Amino acid sequence: MPRHKAKHRGRAGLRGFTLIEVLIASMLLLIVMAGIVPFFVGGLAQASTVRYKSLATNIARERMEQIRQLDYREITENPAEGTTLSARFGTTAERRGIKFNISYKVESSTYDTGLLKKVTVTVSWTAPPRVSPASITTLIHQQFLGPRGAYLELSPTQSDPLGTPFPLIAGSSTRIRYHIAEADWGLVFRDVTKPSTTARDVFARFFFVGSDGRTIFLGDPDDENRIDTAYLRYSTSGSQLTDVWFEYSFDTRLIPDGYWELRAVAYNEYEQPGNVWRLRVRIENGAPAAPTQFTAVAQPDNQSVVLYWLGGPESDRDHYVLERSVWNSQAQQWTSWQPVAPNIAPDTVTYTDQGSVALKVHPWGSQETTNWYLYRIYAVDRQPGNIGPAAALTQPVVIPPMTTTTTTQTTTTVSTTSTTTISTTTTTLATYSVKVQNNAKSHYRVDVRNASNALVYTGTVKKGQTLTISGLPAGQYKIDATPISGGSIVSASFSLPAQADQIVLTLL
Repeated sequence: MPRHKAKHRGRAGLRGFTLIEVLIASMLLLIVMAGIVPFFVGGLAQASTVRYKSLATNIARERMEQIRQLDYREITENPAEGTTLSARFGTTAERRGIKFNISYKVESSTYDTGLLKKVTVTVSWTAPPRVSPASITTLIHQQFLGPRGAYLELSPTQSDPLGTPFPLIAGSSTRIRYHIAEADWGLVFRDVTKPSTTARDVFARFFFVGSDGRTIFLGDPDDENRIDTAYLRYSTSGSQLTDVWFEYSFDTRLIPDGYWELRAVAYNEYEQPGNVWRLRVRIENGAPAAPTQFTAVAQPDNQSVVLYWLGGPESDRDHYVLERSVWNSQAQQWTSWQPVAPNIAPDTVTYTDQGSVALKVHPWGSQETTNWYLYRIYAVDRQPGNIGPAAALTQPVVIPPMTTTTTTQTTTTVSTTSTTTISTTTTTLATYSVKVQNNAKSHYRVDVRNASNALVYTGTVKKGQTLTISGLPAGQYKIDATPISGGSIVSASFSLPAQADQIVLTLL
């Protein structure tokens, strides 16, 4: 092939795009971009919408949490009922340079004899893009109708020497002051500008609740323990009311030692309660009381004695100390007291003093040797130095135990001319009874189990009646009462013979 033709073919293979080709490609690109750009723009708008909606929802949630902290009566948009939610929390908020508008709606209703308020918080904005506002709705139940307490104070008080943060009260007189929240002074007086002549028929109740469920009310029980307007106090500054409170003094010694929760509740003139104010306190009036119902039972094994007792009313015992004295037949006198168990748990009500006949370790006895024992027990307080008086047996324990016997004679005919008489001796073990009193409005099934968790009695106590459970030997027991119509089980523990013939469980 000639050289000039080959050179010409090479240049034709390297030529570029023509102007028409470029224009056509640009048009195609514009057409494609025209379809894609709206998707990008819509995505950006959607992202902005989600961001604004999230901010608005968070504002609505914040306002709703603030509304929940208010008393039921303070949740209103009616100016005639007090400060409105709009005035209290405002109607605008700004987040990230965007201004949001807030509106509140409160609707009242009644459900299942209770009062409800339907509260709606709506947050909107005007910045683009504009979409539906964020809205949160909730139902708030009426909690308190009576006057609410602002705070509760006691005097005089001391620091707890045991190092707890709870105030310690003691002595013959302690004063309670239960201050009423300012927002509820209108529930105490018809006209707060004339408190001396417009007091409503309001009252308060003060009571102590122990960790074991014991409840002790203050005030006159014949007047339903009401702390009435005779104990209502107030202070003023000029014509302005500055404080309102109930004031009551009581003898602290009437409350057993230990940790208690003092509770205070104020009631309006319709006997509807306000909130319950709680204050944890410690009461200390001295050494623990002497145990009661202290008894001892020698066992048929001739080497153990089971002791039973009931603790005092205090709940701050640290431990019990059990001591024993032995009759010295040669010296004809009792030996000095010796500790048997120097650290018995404070809630314990029974103890077994174990000896050995083979090793002649007290307590023990045999048919050839009879031993006599005395016991005493006392409680020690948690506060160092407080040791209670001792409870002692009035009669000594004898080992071998003295038993009640019956003799039965049986005549058997051996032949026509002779008879044989056989004598048998039966030991009769002592048994005891306890009572269950049902003051509730339901029948209860009663189950009693011994220390081995074996069921020893089952029966029913009808409402308004008292059940006597008999035939129980000495020992430790647990009693469970279950409502026939369904409900919570009520349980209690008792020991025999310490609580023989007593009411060991009261159903309320």
